Amino acid sequence: MKEQEDQQKKDKTGQGQDQKNWLEWLVFSVSLLMLLTIVGYLVYQAVQYKPEAPEIYAEAVADPSELAPNRYKVTVSNQGGTTAEEVIVEFKLYKAGEELEASELQIAFAPKESQREGWVIFSNNPADADSVVARVVSYKKP
Repeated sequence: MKEQEDQQKKDKTGQGQDQKNWLEWLVFSVSLLMLLTIVGYLVYQAVQYKPEAPEIYAEAVADPSELAPNRYKVTVSNQGGTTAEEVIVEFKLYKAGEELEASELQIAFAPKESQREGWVIFSNNPADADSVVARVVSYKKP
């Protein structure tokens, strides 16, 4: 009987319930703040999103090796706001205004604001040419 009275007194005063300590409240507050920050950032990105076309640029730099002396390292950059698929880049060697040789590089996937690397190998020596011209031939939007 005495135990029941003690239990009823605890229930009335609120001492029978678990009290949260300051550390639990701190963890809860920090977690809630982080969650609201992430949700706010995602909402902001969704509202501010403006679709832009891919902007594809290609750059070739001589990168000879022992087994491939006529090799060029190619960097394909997508500085646009949309991903590009099946990027085709064409390279041509010119001497005295005439095309000596053409080569092609295909990049399967170029995400927005990214760079991809590849190599092209010519059968003719690029040192014999006046210039090497790189141009993006085509790409698709996914």
